[in-house]
Amino acid sequence: MSKFSRLEWSKQVAALNERIRGFQANPTKEQLEAAIDELRAYAEAARAGGIEIPSRFIAS
Repeated sequence: MSKFSRLEWSKQVAALNERIRGFQANPTKEQLEAAIDELRAYAEAARAGGIEIPSRFIAS
């Protein structure tokens, strides 16, 4: 997987937030599973080094 640029990272975070808002607006099992799936995919990409996360967002 190629590294995400900061713009792509920002778009990914926005998509995650939208998915979570979707669950909050309509808290169904399907919405929850979709949000969890998206969060897992994002976390895996971060673990694999596929996402260049800006340093201000990294806990030290």
